Amino acid sequence: MAEVVVADVDGDRADDVVAVERSTGKLWMYGGAGRVEIGTGGWNGMHDLAGGDFNGDSKVDLVGVEQATGKLWLYPSVGKGLTTRVEMGTSGWNGMRDLVSGEFTGDGKADVAGVETSTGKLWLYPGNGAGSIASGSGRVEIGSGGWNGMHDLVAMDLGADGKSDIVAAETSTGKLWWYQGTGNGLSARAEIGSGGWNSMRDLAGGAFVGSGADDLVGVEASSGRLFLYPGKATGLDARKQIGTADW
Repeated sequence: MAEVVVADVDGDRADDVVAVERSTGKLWMYGGAGRVEIGTGGWNGMHDLAGGDFNGDSKVDLVGVEQATGKLWLYPSVGKGLTTRVEMGTSGWNGMRDLVSGEFTGDGKADVAGVETSTGKLWLYPGNGAGSIASGSGRVEIGSGGWNGMHDLVAMDLGADGKSDIVAAETSTGKLWWYQGTGNGLSARAEIGSGGWNSMRDLAGGAFVGSGADDLVGVEASSGRLFLYPGKATGLDARKQIGTADW
């Protein structure tokens, strides 16, 4: 599996895991009653999937970059799956990586953030709540550089304060860092994982255990197992395996 996203795609107010099956290009949703196919094929041609309510209908949609064109597409949710996609960004999105979706500005609308590969800067693209995001001069720099040294960025409310934070692994050290959201940017980072995070892939954040703080999930590259790291006010708790070795 690849491109793991945590989002309430089926509208039951409980977060699901959504992922692309590498061998078939299908998109699968893993809810409480086993997995359900919500994309028939071609998803191997997409990257940097992220979930958020972009059109203001209280359902979690998916966005992703089409590798062949560099376009950013919105796949609106209909509660039990996805409907016809809508173009959100015309080109150039292949120059971005580690896209995440969160509520960074405090206006209750889903935004997109991502790393610009050429500069290592972290950019925020505020959403308008009607299916579009800012572009060009409308984007806001929230990380001045060095983000090319991070991998597997996650947007999650680890602080349980209603603001999206960024959690990311540092390639050079394998440490996991927490950048708490302020409503208009990010605060100084705090270490929440002392090492070994280079052995994880496809990190994603969401509410699984109902503690108030979001939780983290990720795939252990060597074993293919999916692990849950429950969130708490100071970081993450001990991990629990929630998926067998086929991830």
